[in-house]
Amino acid sequence: MIAANLILLGLAVGFLVVAGIGLRGAWPMMLAGFLTLGGWVVVAVWAVVNLLQLLSGDDADDAIRSMVAYVMVAAPVTGLGLAFLAFVKCGPVVVPRALHALGLTTLVVGVVVVALDWEDASLLAKVLAVAVPPLWGLAWLIPYLLLRGSVDEAAYAAAPTVLLPFPGGERTWVIQGNDSALNHNTAHFTQAFAWDFRRPCGTPVLAALGGRVVSVIDANDGIGGPNNEVEVEHADGSVASYLHVQKGSAQVAVGATVAQGDRLASVGSVGNSLTGHIHFQVRSGGSTVPVRFADVTRHAGIPRGFRFYTSGNR
Repeated sequence: MIAANLILLGLAVGFLVVAGIGLRGAWPMMLAGFLTLGGWVVVAVWAVVNLLQLLSGDDADDAIRSMVAYVMVAAPVTGLGLAFLAFVKCGPVVVPRALHALGLTTLVVGVVVVALDWEDASLLAKVLAVAVPPLWGLAWLIPYLLLRGSVDEAAYAAAPTVLLPFPGGERTWVIQGNDSALNHNTAHFTQAFAWDFRRPCGTPVLAALGGRVVSVIDANDGIGGPNNEVEVEHADGSVASYLHVQKGSAQVAVGATVAQGDRLASVGSVGNSLTGHIHFQVRSGGSTVPVRFADVTRHAGIPRGFRFYTSGNR
């Protein structure tokens, strides 16, 4: 039980550090940070009190068991609920990832402690140890099924090649891939061939392929209202759209010629957007068309949802 107390103390400190970083983000991340601070400072103080009790020779096993039951509730609340809240709008992208990772680690520690101490563990702790892990898995399975999408590689056989629309050497998660059940599909504005690349707000949006700028909208702000975009027409007549760009961030004007890798704007979370990301698609004849990414060296050059890819752009 001493080891469990020390591990949970370390994890609580980790939560507090990440929560502090989250106070630099937009209001949803700040709220997540404050709630995380409130919930996990309790664990940190509790663990320190337990440790002092143990060092003085007193029995703290019952207090540690109660703390384990508490963290098995706090872990999914923080690692799923507050991590999702921190994911909304803009802020350091490390915060939701770290909250999720710490929450999952804490849950695993709690399950192991309860399993090893099964005879003396409380009924609540036993119920949580059995019920929470599958619920955590379900919380990932549903968005995975909605957002991952499906790819018929034959449809991309003659597709032109572009580069990922963010700076070279940087690694990014694909929130939503092609032909997804949510809104990257033919029924939703014929967006079957579209990608959402999770990116920190304010970072560069780069041209995936050179061409002539045909549309620039960057006057809007806020989630749920009108969108912002930069559109570039390519030599073959197709048009690439870079959506949700940050208000006032456009670096180009209509009529300008841009080369592959030129900065077009900055990443934002504007319009039909939940978090900072680049929605990228190429249209021809009113519908999105398939493209391959020359810097995606696996998956036949077609980024898949819920995977990470490193850009080879400038």
